[in-house]
Amino acid sequence: MKLLFLGAGGVGGYFGARLVEAGADVTFLLRPARKAQISAEGLQVESPYGNFRVTPRCVVRDEIQPEYDLIVLTSKAYDLDDAIDTIAPAMGEAGHVLPLLNGLAHMDRLDERFGRARVIGGVAHIAGELSKNGVVRQLNRIHSLTAGGRDQPTREFAERFVRLCGTARFDCRLAEDIESTLWEKWAFLATLAGITTLLRASVGAIVATTDGEALTRRLYAECLATAAAHGKAVAEAGQQKALAMLTEPGSAFAASMLRDLQAGHRTEHDHVLGDLVRRAGRAGVDAPLLQVAFAQMQVRERERAH
Repeated sequence: MKLLFLGAGGVGGYFGARLVEAGADVTFLLRPARKAQISAEGLQVESPYGNFRVTPRCVVRDEIQPEYDLIVLTSKAYDLDDAIDTIAPAMGEAGHVLPLLNGLAHMDRLDERFGRARVIGGVAHIAGELSKNGVVRQLNRIHSLTAGGRDQPTREFAERFVRLCGTARFDCRLAEDIESTLWEKWAFLATLAGITTLLRASVGAIVATTDGEALTRRLYAECLATAAAHGKAVAEAGQQKALAMLTEPGSAFAASMLRDLQAGHRTEHDHVLGDLVRRAGRAGVDAPLLQVAFAQMQVRERERAH
Protein backbone atom coordinates (compact mmCIF):
# COMPACT_ATOMS: atom_id res chain seq x y z
CA MET A 1 0.00 0.00 0.00
CA LYS A 2 1.43 3.35 -1.10
CA LEU A 3 0.78 6.06 1.49
CA LEU A 4 0.93 9.84 1.12
CA PHE A 5 0.93 11.97 4.27
CA LEU A 6 -0.05 15.60 3.84
CA GLY A 7 2.25 17.48 6.20
CA ALA A 8 4.81 16.36 8.75
CA GLY A 9 3.65 18.06 11.93
CA GLY A 10 2.72 16.74 15.35
CA VAL A 11 0.21 14.16 14.08
CA GLY A 12 1.17 13.29 10.51
CA GLY A 13 4.87 13.63 11.19
CA TYR A 14 4.70 11.24 14.12
CA PHE A 15 2.57 8.47 12.64
CA GLY A 16 4.17 8.80 9.22
CA ALA A 17 7.67 8.56 10.72
CA ARG A 18 6.67 5.47 12.70
CA LEU A 19 5.44 3.82 9.50
CA VAL A 20 8.66 4.73 7.68
CA GLU A 21 10.56 3.24 10.63
CA ALA A 22 8.55 0.04 10.13
CA GLY A 23 9.40 -0.13 6.43
CA ALA A 24 6.09 1.05 4.96
CA ASP A 25 5.93 2.83 1.59
CA VAL A 26 5.39 6.41 2.80
CA THR A 27 5.81 9.74 1.03
CA PHE A 28 5.28 13.15 2.64
CA LEU A 29 3.65 16.00 0.72
CA LEU A 30 5.24 19.17 2.08
CA ARG A 31 5.82 22.84 1.50
CA PRO A 32 9.19 23.56 -0.13
CA ALA A 33 10.89 24.84 3.04
CA ARG A 34 9.83 21.81 5.08
CA LYS A 35 10.90 19.46 2.30
CA ALA A 36 14.33 21.11 2.18
CA GLN A 37 14.69 20.83 5.95
CA ILE A 38 13.77 17.14 6.08
CA SER A 39 15.94 16.37 3.05
CA ALA A 40 18.89 17.95 4.84
CA GLU A 41 18.29 16.85 8.43
CA GLY A 42 15.86 13.94 8.26
CA LEU A 43 12.51 13.80 10.05
CA GLN A 44 13.36 13.87 13.76
CA VAL A 45 10.99 12.62 16.44
CA GLU A 46 11.35 13.06 20.20
CA SER A 47 9.28 10.46 22.04
CA PRO A 48 8.96 8.99 25.54
CA TYR A 49 9.62 5.66 23.78
CA GLY A 50 12.99 6.88 22.51
CA ASN A 51 14.05 9.52 20.01
CA PHE A 52 14.58 8.53 16.38
CA ARG A 53 15.16 9.94 12.93
CA VAL A 54 14.02 8.74 9.49
CA THR A 55 14.79 9.95 5.96
CA PRO A 56 11.48 9.67 4.09
CA ARG A 57 10.61 10.44 0.51
CA CYS A 58 9.18 13.95 0.20
CA VAL A 59 7.40 15.80 -2.60
CA VAL A 60 5.95 19.27 -3.06
CA ARG A 61 2.59 20.12 -4.53
CA ASP A 62 3.61 20.35 -8.20
CA GLU A 63 5.43 17.00 -8.06
CA ILE A 64 2.58 14.74 -6.96
CA GLN A 65 1.13 12.04 -9.20
CA PRO A 66 -2.10 10.00 -8.84
CA GLU A 67 -0.23 6.92 -7.66
CA TYR A 68 -1.21 6.54 -4.01
CA ASP A 69 -3.57 4.02 -2.45
CA LEU A 70 -4.22 6.11 0.64
CA ILE A 71 -3.72 9.77 1.46
CA VAL A 72 -3.54 10.54 5.17
CA LEU A 73 -4.89 14.03 5.78
CA THR A 74 -3.64 15.73 8.96
CA SER A 75 -4.21 19.40 8.19
CA LYS A 76 -5.73 21.90 10.59
CA ALA A 77 -9.48 22.25 10.12
CA TYR A 78 -9.18 25.89 9.05
CA ASP A 79 -6.88 24.78 6.21
CA LEU A 80 -9.24 22.05 5.00
CA ASP A 81 -10.26 23.72 1.72
CA ASP A 82 -6.65 24.20 0.67
CA ALA A 83 -5.75 20.69 1.86
CA ILE A 84 -8.50 19.14 -0.27
CA ASP A 85 -7.34 21.05 -3.34
CA THR A 86 -3.74 20.01 -2.62
CA ILE A 87 -4.40 16.28 -2.38
CA ALA A 88 -6.88 16.07 -5.28
CA PRO A 89 -4.21 15.43 -7.96
CA ALA A 90 -2.83 12.55 -5.87
CA MET A 91 -6.10 10.66 -5.48
CA GLY A 92 -6.22 8.78 -8.79
CA GLU A 93 -9.11 6.49 -9.71
CA ALA A 94 -8.61 4.02 -6.86
CA GLY A 95 -7.21 6.30 -4.19
CA HIS A 96 -8.74 6.73 -0.75
CA VAL A 97 -8.36 9.45 1.86
CA LEU A 98 -8.03 8.97 5.62
CA PRO A 99 -8.59 12.24 7.51
CA LEU A 100 -7.23 12.49 11.06
CA LEU A 101 -9.16 15.62 12.00
CA ASN A 102 -11.45 16.18 14.95
CA GLY A 103 -15.21 16.56 14.70
CA LEU A 104 -17.31 15.52 11.70
CA ALA A 105 -17.63 18.46 9.32
CA HIS A 106 -14.54 17.38 7.37
CA MET A 107 -16.15 14.04 6.55
CA ASP A 108 -19.05 15.80 4.84
CA ARG A 109 -16.66 17.98 2.85
CA LEU A 110 -14.52 15.04 1.72
CA ASP A 111 -17.61 13.05 0.77
CA GLU A 112 -18.76 15.94 -1.41
CA ARG A 113 -15.40 16.26 -3.16
CA PHE A 114 -14.29 12.65 -3.59
CA GLY A 115 -17.36 10.52 -2.93
CA ARG A 116 -18.31 8.65 0.23
CA ALA A 117 -16.89 5.38 -1.15
CA ARG A 118 -13.36 6.82 -1.07
CA VAL A 119 -13.35 8.33 2.41
CA ILE A 120 -12.12 6.28 5.37
CA GLY A 121 -12.90 7.45 8.89
CA GLY A 122 -10.00 7.96 11.26
CA VAL A 123 -9.27 9.09 14.80
CA ALA A 124 -5.83 9.92 16.19
CA HIS A 125 -5.10 9.99 19.89
CA ILE A 126 -1.78 11.71 20.44
CA ALA A 127 -0.45 14.83 22.11
CA GLY A 128 2.12 15.99 19.60
CA GLU A 129 3.62 19.24 18.43
CA LEU A 130 6.09 20.54 15.89
CA SER A 131 8.89 22.50 17.53
CA LYS A 132 10.33 25.69 16.05
CA ASN A 133 13.38 23.77 14.85
CA GLY A 134 11.25 21.22 12.99
CA VAL A 135 11.38 18.35 15.47
CA VAL A 136 8.17 16.37 16.04
CA ARG A 137 7.58 15.98 19.77
CA GLN A 138 5.33 13.35 21.34
CA LEU A 139 4.26 14.91 24.64
CA ASN A 140 3.02 11.79 26.46
CA ARG A 141 2.88 8.04 25.95
CA ILE A 142 -0.48 7.94 24.16
CA HIS A 143 -0.11 7.17 20.45
CA SER A 144 -3.03 5.39 18.82
CA LEU A 145 -4.88 5.39 15.52
CA THR A 146 -8.37 4.10 14.89
CA ALA A 147 -9.65 3.58 11.35
CA GLY A 148 -12.90 2.30 9.94
CA GLY A 149 -15.26 2.39 7.00
CA ARG A 150 -18.92 3.27 6.65
CA ASP A 151 -19.79 0.43 4.27
CA GLN A 152 -18.31 -2.97 3.51
CA PRO A 153 -15.75 -1.92 0.85
CA THR A 154 -14.39 0.94 2.98
CA ARG A 155 -14.33 -1.30 6.05
CA GLU A 156 -12.22 -3.81 4.12
CA PHE A 157 -9.87 -1.07 2.96
CA ALA A 158 -9.55 0.25 6.54
CA GLU A 159 -8.75 -3.28 7.69
CA ARG A 160 -5.89 -3.45 5.18
CA PHE A 161 -4.48 -0.21 6.58
CA VAL A 162 -4.78 -1.43 10.17
CA ARG A 163 -2.92 -4.62 9.25
CA LEU A 164 -0.17 -2.52 7.68
CA CYS A 165 0.14 -0.49 10.87
CA GLY A 166 0.51 -3.67 12.92
CA THR A 167 4.26 -3.63 12.41
CA ALA A 168 4.67 0.01 13.48
CA ARG A 169 5.43 1.21 16.99
CA PHE A 170 2.04 2.71 17.82
CA ASP A 171 -1.36 1.31 18.69
CA CYS A 172 -3.84 0.85 15.85
CA ARG A 173 -7.27 -0.70 15.80
CA LEU A 174 -10.20 -1.21 13.45
CA ALA A 175 -13.48 0.42 14.50
CA GLU A 176 -16.74 -1.43 13.95
CA ASP A 177 -18.62 1.89 13.91
CA ILE A 178 -16.20 4.67 13.02
CA GLU A 179 -18.86 7.39 13.26
CA SER A 180 -19.51 6.46 16.89
CA THR A 181 -15.76 6.57 17.49
CA LEU A 182 -15.59 10.03 15.94
CA TRP A 183 -18.44 11.25 18.13
CA GLU A 184 -16.85 9.75 21.24
CA LYS A 185 -13.59 11.60 20.68
CA TRP A 186 -15.40 14.79 19.66
CA ALA A 187 -17.41 14.88 22.90
CA PHE A 188 -14.21 14.40 24.91
CA LEU A 189 -12.15 16.92 22.95
CA ALA A 190 -14.83 19.61 22.90
CA THR A 191 -15.05 19.32 26.68
CA LEU A 192 -11.28 19.47 27.12
CA ALA A 193 -10.88 22.35 24.68
CA GLY A 194 -13.91 24.21 26.02
CA ILE A 195 -13.01 24.07 29.70
CA THR A 196 -9.25 24.61 29.38
CA THR A 197 -9.63 27.60 27.05
CA LEU A 198 -12.44 29.11 29.13
CA LEU A 199 -10.37 28.93 32.30
CA ARG A 200 -6.90 29.20 30.69
CA ALA A 201 -5.66 26.30 32.79
CA SER A 202 -4.80 22.61 32.84
CA VAL A 203 -7.16 19.88 33.98
CA GLY A 204 -5.41 19.64 37.34
CA ALA A 205 -5.63 23.36 38.01
CA ILE A 206 -9.31 23.41 37.04
CA VAL A 207 -10.40 20.49 39.23
CA ALA A 208 -8.50 22.03 42.16
CA THR A 209 -11.01 24.90 42.20
CA THR A 210 -14.31 24.84 44.07
CA ASP A 211 -16.52 24.23 41.03
CA GLY A 212 -14.05 23.15 38.36
CA GLU A 213 -14.90 19.47 38.32
CA ALA A 214 -18.65 20.11 38.38
CA LEU A 215 -18.37 22.54 35.46
CA THR A 216 -16.27 20.05 33.49
CA ARG A 217 -18.80 17.30 34.09
CA ARG A 218 -21.65 19.58 33.08
CA LEU A 219 -19.93 20.57 29.84
CA TYR A 220 -19.20 16.93 29.05
CA ALA A 221 -22.85 16.06 29.70
CA GLU A 222 -23.90 18.65 27.10
CA CYS A 223 -21.54 17.12 24.54
CA LEU A 224 -22.78 13.61 25.35
CA ALA A 225 -26.39 14.73 24.99
CA THR A 226 -25.61 16.14 21.54
CA ALA A 227 -24.02 12.87 20.45
CA ALA A 228 -26.98 10.88 21.75
CA ALA A 229 -29.43 13.19 19.97
CA HIS A 230 -27.68 12.29 16.72
CA GLY A 231 -27.98 8.56 17.38
CA LYS A 232 -24.37 8.10 18.53
CA ALA A 233 -24.59 7.76 22.31
CA VAL A 234 -21.19 7.24 23.92
CA ALA A 235 -20.91 3.94 25.79
CA GLU A 236 -20.52 4.00 29.56
CA ALA A 237 -16.97 2.67 29.37
CA GLY A 238 -16.00 5.49 27.02
CA GLN A 239 -17.60 8.05 29.30
CA GLN A 240 -15.75 6.79 32.36
CA LYS A 241 -12.42 6.79 30.52
CA ALA A 242 -13.00 10.35 29.33
CA LEU A 243 -14.07 11.62 32.75
CA ALA A 244 -11.03 10.06 34.38
CA MET A 245 -8.81 12.16 32.10
CA LEU A 246 -10.97 15.28 32.32
CA THR A 247 -11.06 15.33 36.13
CA GLU A 248 -7.68 13.87 37.13
CA PRO A 249 -6.23 15.75 40.12
CA GLY A 250 -2.84 17.29 39.45
CA SER A 251 -3.00 16.60 35.70
CA ALA A 252 -1.03 18.93 33.43
CA PHE A 253 -3.28 17.88 30.52
CA ALA A 254 -4.72 20.70 28.40
CA ALA A 255 -6.08 20.98 24.89
CA SER A 256 -3.79 21.92 22.02
CA MET A 257 -6.37 24.64 21.38
CA LEU A 258 -5.24 26.29 24.62
CA ARG A 259 -1.60 26.15 23.54
CA ASP A 260 -2.53 27.68 20.17
CA LEU A 261 -4.63 30.36 21.86
CA GLN A 262 -1.85 31.33 24.26
CA ALA A 263 0.67 31.44 21.41
CA GLY A 264 -1.53 33.76 19.36
CA HIS A 265 -2.10 31.17 16.62
CA ARG A 266 -5.28 30.35 14.74
CA THR A 267 -7.40 27.68 16.41
CA GLU A 268 -9.88 25.01 15.34
CA HIS A 269 -12.61 26.43 17.58
CA ASP A 270 -15.25 26.59 14.85
CA HIS A 271 -14.67 22.97 13.80
CA VAL A 272 -14.48 21.56 17.34
CA LEU A 273 -16.81 23.83 19.32
CA GLY A 274 -18.86 25.79 16.80
CA ASP A 275 -20.02 22.82 14.74
CA LEU A 276 -21.02 21.00 17.91
CA VAL A 277 -22.98 24.06 19.10
CA ARG A 278 -24.81 24.16 15.78
CA ARG A 279 -25.60 20.44 15.86
CA ALA A 280 -26.82 20.76 19.45
CA GLY A 281 -29.12 23.58 18.39
CA ARG A 282 -30.55 21.62 15.47
CA ALA A 283 -31.20 18.66 17.76
CA GLY A 284 -32.85 20.80 20.45
CA VAL A 285 -30.11 20.13 23.03
CA ASP A 286 -29.64 22.85 25.65
CA ALA A 287 -25.87 23.47 25.77
CA PRO A 288 -25.14 26.79 27.51
CA LEU A 289 -21.60 25.98 28.64
CA LEU A 290 -20.68 24.81 25.17
CA GLN A 291 -22.12 28.04 23.77
CA VAL A 292 -20.10 30.13 26.23
CA ALA A 293 -16.92 28.23 25.36
CA PHE A 294 -17.50 28.85 21.64
CA ALA A 295 -18.46 32.50 22.15
CA GLN A 296 -15.32 33.35 24.07
CA MET A 297 -13.16 31.69 21.41
CA GLN A 298 -14.91 33.79 18.76
CA VAL A 299 -14.05 36.90 20.79
CA ARG A 300 -10.43 35.82 21.13
CA GLU A 301 -10.19 35.11 17.39
CA ARG A 302 -11.47 38.58 16.53
CA GLU A 303 -8.93 40.06 18.91
CA ARG A 304 -6.16 38.01 17.32
CA ALA A 305 -7.17 39.02 13.81
CA HIS A 306 -7.00 42.71 14.71
